[in-house]
Amino acid sequence: MGRLRSGGLWLAAAILFTWITSGCGGHSTGGVSPFAASITISPATSTSVQLGATFIFSATARNSSGGSSGVTFTFASSDTSIVSLAPGGVACAGHWDAGFTTCTPGATGVARVTAAALGATSPPTYVFVHPPVDNIKVSGVLLNGLPIQEPCLSQGQSMTVEAHAYSQGSDITASVGPFTWSASNSSVVKLTPLVNNTGNPVYPFATNQATATASIPGLTQISATAGGGVSSNTFYQPQYTNAQGVTSPLLDFFETCPIQNITLELGPAGSIQTGQTSFVTSKAGPALTANAVLTDVMGNNSLLDSGTPVTLSKIPLVWTASHPSVVAPATGCLESCALSTPLPGAGSVTASCSPPTCNIGFPTIPVALSSPAALAACAQFFQLPSCQQFIPLPVYASPVSITGVVTGATSGSSVLASSLGCESVHPLDCTTYIYQVPTSKSVAGNATPLPFSPNSMLFDLNGDKAYIGSQFGAVSVTPSNIGTTTNPFASLGNLTGNVLATSSNGGVAIFSNSNQVFVANTTASSSSSVTALNILNASAAAFSPDGLKAFIFGFDGNGSPNLYIYSTEQALQTIPLPAGTTVSSITSSTNAAFTYVVEPSAGGAGPAVTVYNNCVHDVTSPQLIADTFALTATPVSIKALPDGLHFIALESNGTFDYITATVTGIPAATPTALATSLCPMTVGHTKQNISLNQGALHLLDFFTSADGTLLYVLASDRASVLVYNFATGGVTGIELTGNATPLSGAMTPDAGTIVINGSDGMLHQVSTALGGTDMNPPTSFPNLPNYLNPFCTYAPVQCTLNLMASKP
Repeated sequence: MGRLRSGGLWLAAAILFTWITSGCGGHSTGGVSPFAASITISPATSTSVQLGATFIFSATARNSSGGSSGVTFTFASSDTSIVSLAPGGVACAGHWDAGFTTCTPGATGVARVTAAALGATSPPTYVFVHPPVDNIKVSGVLLNGLPIQEPCLSQGQSMTVEAHAYSQGSDITASVGPFTWSASNSSVVKLTPLVNNTGNPVYPFATNQATATASIPGLTQISATAGGGVSSNTFYQPQYTNAQGVTSPLLDFFETCPIQNITLELGPAGSIQTGQTSFVTSKAGPALTANAVLTDVMGNNSLLDSGTPVTLSKIPLVWTASHPSVVAPATGCLESCALSTPLPGAGSVTASCSPPTCNIGFPTIPVALSSPAALAACAQFFQLPSCQQFIPLPVYASPVSITGVVTGATSGSSVLASSLGCESVHPLDCTTYIYQVPTSKSVAGNATPLPFSPNSMLFDLNGDKAYIGSQFGAVSVTPSNIGTTTNPFASLGNLTGNVLATSSNGGVAIFSNSNQVFVANTTASSSSSVTALNILNASAAAFSPDGLKAFIFGFDGNGSPNLYIYSTEQALQTIPLPAGTTVSSITSSTNAAFTYVVEPSAGGAGPAVTVYNNCVHDVTSPQLIADTFALTATPVSIKALPDGLHFIALESNGTFDYITATVTGIPAATPTALATSLCPMTVGHTKQNISLNQGALHLLDFFTSADGTLLYVLASDRASVLVYNFATGGVTGIELTGNATPLSGAMTPDAGTIVINGSDGMLHQVSTALGGTDMNPPTSFPNLPNYLNPFCTYAPVQCTLNLMASKP
């Protein structure tokens, strides 16, 4: 330890090293010098310590070839009143006693510590010694007194933020060293520490200032850490006094200006607006591009050469499709998205700026915007019509979607077929089998045993995954693995119940039993997670297309009906419904802005539909309910058509309501006409009741042709598919083979085949081409080996085909 006392020892060591490394055969080779060519010290550059603290320095020497060199180091401090060092590099933020055992606090300030050996010296480490840090404050500052755009910065604009450290109320910033910057939502702001190269002294690291550059729309808090790990817990934008002597409000957030408007069209990103929102193309036809023109609350947009001060770019939108097997957006899209058309049929795509990836921060409301008085003070000082628009909310497209009809030859799909016969029988007593049936053939294929007997089955929207519920468990299913050596079933844990809904991306599903609701998340490839909700006897659920929310109808512990809103971004919300209310189904508008709750009994009164806004913060908002309208009769099935503006409600009296939605969006802001709000859009509805003129019917379901001109209707008391022609108002029929009647049905995504689970226990495939026909023969299911049953192994139960899901 310490300095070497004998140069002769070094000479002897050098001679020995040269001898060892010399070559054989009498030839000498160039040796590598053992002396240090460079020295590095750790901790390097800078460190921050509290008065009286002890800490350790270490050093490494490298020779001229880059190898380590074993030498003894001497550590030195530029100011021993601040930092003193014991032999070996043990440092004291103050003074060591004679035995280097007790460290007494000394002066605060900065000392430079170096390590040296054999004439080489390391770059210095700056040691900042300070009293205990008990508080750090971060705020924006005005450079040269020039105001910045507030309350938000548009993308690419910036402000300077500054941190100050305190100890018992005294500002000790100069003695704590560099600050480490972070943001609660790091994608909202880019933080670049500032280095002062003109100061005295010049320190080669960050100061207490940073540049905060607006990035992705949303709210965040900016934090600074220094003094051994103490972090700030508040941030404020800069305050200033205007010409009238009024001080600006204290804004406790950093914000990249929220997106306020999304306008959809066909055409490349940044193009001059084409206004085209629909198309007709062929299967796998020429490339199409959907473009979302974005506008922020300050009137800046994403169009090139539009003349706005800022051109928005690289905003992560959520692109979704109503029928992704027909019209599908690419993955990872920003303002523009390539569309593929793999199958004939009809579909639509839309885009939204949805948290948590866009308009980030929902449902947070900063204190500065949390009350009517605060909003009024903000609007008055900044001379804005409102400050409500700075509270992050999801923003949806208007027009609501881009719609397309894809022509071409139909192609095969597949159907999962099973039975409910053993749904109440323990898996030890009964094994139920499932078949994957291709619609291109009339062959059932091989039977695959299920982990337990199902009570429900549902495909995700993409058709890549299905979910099966039961009284004994639940699984996700990868249909492509059925019949292969790879297990197609993945357990979802201990949850039980019926599957009610899946998210658009297929990663999340909702299950319900009489006591609870379970939200199963399978997006993580390694494992699934399950969230249990205290909702009783839930019977209907649906996710918004952007995946932000799920609406669930069920009952509380008192037996009262409620509509529940589940989101990973906020706590479960409850909307009390009038006593006697029942809900048969829940669906969404194509652009995700509205959720339609279908009520066969609305508080004990007649059937109706209540329409909810999806862009509100909570259920106390007066804008929660967008519209309500009555239905003609009890609904059997209600569906949105691909255009996003029309719905059909099939009703128990043999009629259907054709419903037209009129959506009014919020005009896009401009630099001279700033936004006053982000949402909600408004929607109104008109309906036309149309009779099938078939008398009393036990209706089951309906489907529409790709071009929207025909309505195919299933009734359990008719041995045919009823076909309503919108142009003529006439009704024809497609007879089912063997006089079978439907139990349930589904339409393939190309609208070319209606798959029907028949009363004869067979799967009927009804072609919609050339007037329609039930393709012969229907698919039958052979008995399982050693059993007189095609689906179950439990002799007391005769399992028949009565559970089916068609790949969408």
